Amino acid sequence: MMWSQAIVKGKLAKVGDGVWSGDTFKASVIEIGGLSLQGVRVAKCLLDCMETGEEMELLICSAHIYGVRVNGKVYKEGATRQLGWALLVAVALGWMFLPLAAASFIFIRRAYAIYSF
Repeated sequence: MMWSQAIVKGKLAKVGDGVWSGDTFKASVIEIGGLSLQGVRVAKCLLDCMETGEEMELLICSAHIYGVRVNGKVYKEGATRQLGWALLVAVALGWMFLPLAAASFIFIRRAYAIYSF
C-alpha cells in the first residue's frame, strides 16, 4: 500500500460524500473512467479543480491524490511535504540503524512522482 502509485484517466463521474480533516477531504467514493475509488484523500486545492463530467488524469499515491491534469493544465500538491518527511525519517531512523534510513525512499519516490506528473 505505501508503495502503490497510479495514474487514473477518464471522465470524472462522481465525487461522493466524505469527511473533512483540515484542508483534506476523504471521499467515500470517486468514480472516474469506469473505476470506483474508495477512501481516497484529496487536498482542497485539488478538489476545487475536479469537476464532474470533465476528462482528467489523477496521480494517486497510497490512497491520496497528489496531482490532477485537466484541460491541459496540471495541478499538484505535496511534493515539498514528501521531501520533508523523507528528511525526517532519514534523520530519525538513520541515527539508530543506517538501513532504516532507507525508509525515506518511500517519500522520495512520491515526491519524484509528483514533480514528474
